[in-house]
Amino acid sequence: MKRNYYNGQDFWNEKTKYKRIEYPINDEIIKRAEDILSIKFPQSLIDLMKIQNGGEINYRYFILPSGVTGSIHSIEPIHFEKDDISILSSLELLKEVDGLSKELIVLWTDFHCWLVLDYRNRKDNPPILYIEEDFSASSNETTDWEYFKIADTFEEFLKKLFR
Repeated sequence: MKRNYYNGQDFWNEKTKYKRIEYPINDEIIKRAEDILSIKFPQSLIDLMKIQNGGEINYRYFILPSGVTGSIHSIEPIHFEKDDISILSSLELLKEVDGLSKELIVLWTDFHCWLVLDYRNRKDNPPILYIEEDFSASSNETTDWEYFKIADTFEEFLKKLFR
């Protein structure tokens, strides 16, 4: 299968069959979100969010360090509503599972796999991790996780996405 890598165009799937709320986005909203989370979003993520504030993506595949193909369906939006998931819901989402650092910012999850910005060691330009539940090591009482560093920066991560 030929891989068509993301080249800066058509990141968001505008023809999705799934309806979603179109949350507004601007510099003030982004700054407020950064202040709440005590982080700085990567500029390339901000640029994408200004085109469309989250949603289904066209380039959803990437290669894990093991050579296996990983995938995500969408990226969460930035908003402050309490009754809908957003990037600001990261802490609440992480509280629902055992063993994941609260210094991760969740871009996407299905609760078995997570795509996150890893702010554990720096507050700007974080690496991108894909975290996967290790079903062979998990039990009813504990959940073990495998961490895969996908890219050193969000910009680098974008270059690894394909369809």
